[in-house]
Amino acid sequence: MNNIILFITIGALWIIGLTLFGKTKMHFFMFLLGSVGVFLISMIFFTPFLERQISLLISETLELIGNATTYFAVFKENSIISFDTRTGIISMFIDYECSGVIEMLVFTSLLLFFPFGKPFRKLFYAIGGNIFIFLANIIRILMIVFVSKTFGAEYFYIAHTLLGRLLFFGLMIVLYYLVFTVTHLKNQHVGELK
Repeated sequence: MNNIILFITIGALWIIGLTLFGKTKMHFFMFLLGSVGVFLISMIFFTPFLERQISLLISETLELIGNATTYFAVFKENSIISFDTRTGIISMFIDYECSGVIEMLVFTSLLLFFPFGKPFRKLFYAIGGNIFIFLANIIRILMIVFVSKTFGAEYFYIAHTLLGRLLFFGLMIVLYYLVFTVTHLKNQHVGELK
């Protein structure tokens, strides 16, 4: 009962804060409070469902690629990718880190309160951006498999921890640049982007 009261109180304060920042035209604080609030609400209530569904979708997508190339096997019921390398067999579990759920929630939360465009434009960017994040995860996983198969099982850690994250981070920079930076520069009319 105390948790429900606490949640209602925090939710009411969040809505009041958003309203006050909106009426006083404090756009940065509205963006900050709104984005953080939506992200935390999404993490608490939607992450378990989204993580499972996106992991299954990633597994199904990888299964199509694996069946077409016979490069790896996917056990989609358990969200596991298995492949042999020169020096052993590797099984990789697609968990919250590989699913991209957190990245999708961060992107969507920021997008909802970023001050640009009409709701349709934000919806378009939200769908396109989340598809981009999904595909970036697929590319990252395929790169991990390729490096591990090519150089051996001992390179899995480097491929997963270092190279995979760098690749994914680079792709996220591209996404954020295109969605937030370019859009903001165009709306500010500071010059022509080519």
